[in-house]
Amino acid sequence: MSNQLRIKRTNRTYKGTQRINGFTLLEVLIAMLIMAIGVLGITALQFKGLQYNQDAYYRSQVNLIAYDIADRMRLNQANAATYATSLTNWAVPATAPTGCNQTGTAAVGVASDLACWKLQLYTALPPDSIANINNDGSGLYTVTLTWQDREGNPHAIEYTFQP
Repeated sequence: MSNQLRIKRTNRTYKGTQRINGFTLLEVLIAMLIMAIGVLGITALQFKGLQYNQDAYYRSQVNLIAYDIADRMRLNQANAATYATSLTNWAVPATAPTGCNQTGTAAVGVASDLACWKLQLYTALPPDSIANINNDGSGLYTVTLTWQDREGNPHAIEYTFQP
C-alpha cells in the first residue's frame, strides 16, 4: 500500500436528528396558501368597502337633493301644492332631462324648479330611481326618493317638512 491517506466515509446519525426530504417545499406551499387566503380576505373587504362607500354617497346625495327641493318650495310657498301635483312617481331617465336654465335668467317658478331638480336627480342617482312629492293636506309635504344599489336592494329616504 502506498503512503496515501485513506479517508473512510461513514454515515453517522446523531441522536435526535433525522433527515427529512421535501419538508421545506411543504412549508412554502402552506405559507403560500395562507397568504392567498389573506389576500382574498383583504380583497373582499376592499370590495365591501367600495359598496358601502357608494351607498353612503347615494344617501348623502339624496339628503342634499331632498333639502334642495324643500328650500325651493319654501321660497315659493304660494305654489307649494303645485310641486306635489307636478311630480308624482318620477323615474330618473337614462338621458339627461332638459328645461333647466341655470344661468339665472329664467323666471323662478314651479316648472323651472322641478326641471332643475330633475337634472340634479339625474346626476346624483342611478337610472330608474323614483322621486315623489306628496301633500298630506295639512300643510306637510313628504319628499320620497327611492333607488337600488348594485346588488338590487331597494333603499328609500323620506323627508317630511312644512314649507
